[in-house]
Amino acid sequence: MSGPNKQIEFLARAIVNRLEDRGVVEFTDAEAGIEAVAHVLGDNIRLMDEIEQEARLRLSRMIGEREPSETELETEMRQVAAERSIVF
Repeated sequence: MSGPNKQIEFLARAIVNRLEDRGVVEFTDAEAGIEAVAHVLGDNIRLMDEIEQEARLRLSRMIGEREPSETELETEMRQVAAERSIVF
């Protein structure tokens, strides 16, 4: 498993373990729970990357070569997400 995928798996394991430890949910098959959480995390990370890329593209058209500030980037990412009906 590659770097980012391994990190997603570790995060998924931590989430599943925390949910079970707190009694929020109990997985009869922890590995299946980990796979499901890892899948959702991976999808969400890819979606956030797509939103960021779109926001950076839009900002580059508006501000040119200058690197956008964190505030500008966040604002534009929220706009892209809203246009896609994604809660950000």
